[in-house]
Amino acid sequence: MKKFKVSGYVQARYEYHDDAISNPALGTASTDSRNMGKLLNRFYIRRGRLKVTFQANKNASGVVYFDGSASGVSLKEAFVALTEPRSEVRFTLGQFNWPFGYEVSFSSSKREFPERARWSRTLFPGERDRGVKVERAFKIEDRYDLNLTAGVFNGNGIEDRVFGATDPNKSKDFIARAACDFGALDVGVSGYWGEQFNPSDSAVPVQTPSSTDKIRYGADAQFAFDVPRLGGGALKAEFVVGQEPKNQSKAFLSSDTTRDVTGLDVVLAQNLHPNLQFISRIDYYDPDRDIKSDEFVAYGLGLVYFWDNHSKVKLVYEIPKSGKNARSGLEPGTTKDLKDNILTMEWVYTF
Repeated sequence: MKKFKVSGYVQARYEYHDDAISNPALGTASTDSRNMGKLLNRFYIRRGRLKVTFQANKNASGVVYFDGSASGVSLKEAFVALTEPRSEVRFTLGQFNWPFGYEVSFSSSKREFPERARWSRTLFPGERDRGVKVERAFKIEDRYDLNLTAGVFNGNGIEDRVFGATDPNKSKDFIARAACDFGALDVGVSGYWGEQFNPSDSAVPVQTPSSTDKIRYGADAQFAFDVPRLGGGALKAEFVVGQEPKNQSKAFLSSDTTRDVTGLDVVLAQNLHPNLQFISRIDYYDPDRDIKSDEFVAYGLGLVYFWDNHSKVKLVYEIPKSGKNARSGLEPGTTKDLKDNILTMEWVYTF
């Protein structure tokens, strides 16, 4: 039994949305996507994760990872990992995180803010896919750690409601990442090259079933520091650009089949006390650089209280702002930014 390890965490949460209403008109909450926030003033379990790892020996392991939450029970990860002992190359096959960037694979139990940045949730929904990856760690001058990772994936992710576990493309998507630990500073660069199958959609001009490029480049950095009399802190930044299919409902300004997207998030975490931490974040996403004022920006700040070694309590306030041509976050029928600030109280318990 020593070869088995059981771990996990629970995110129990209350959310207060400024744009929430009571007694919604029949059908409005379920049929109009603009009302998705109306019924979300609630207590609920955002994530309830249970992970079982079997470590047969130091070079072989298997993992299954489940989530039980408000949306039901689902399989998040299941993979086998083998390390070739002479080359120290590690192979992983199954369902697991996309090895792109910093935040996509960073655990929700450790992340400062309750949810990932908008670009991360939009470009990498569910954060996981099915495929195979190869990785190798190197030591530079016996001081710095360099990790190289490359993988091949289906490309549609685990939350694809149309194709599920199938792959509509014969081709596969390729991801590569290089990350280096310089001590107080970690940096990484990532690339994603693939194809997106578009069955059909309501884009203008209307797209017939087609495949378009899906290309993303990212850079990230995490810097740890100490402030006298306060203690440790961290500054994290991640920047992503890419090409995505034009599959949204508003008119586009050019006849291109892809749109250029940009994402950025910057997080500052500063300890105020051994058990108390201040956090802030700027979250920016532009879904189409051809369209002016369609960007999304959210400003967030909050406090994290570390109750003990297993649990922490968060109080976070976020202020989303949408440009006048944005596809969401506007008052219905207008170009005015919707007042949809969110207060989140969350207890995270890890085991």
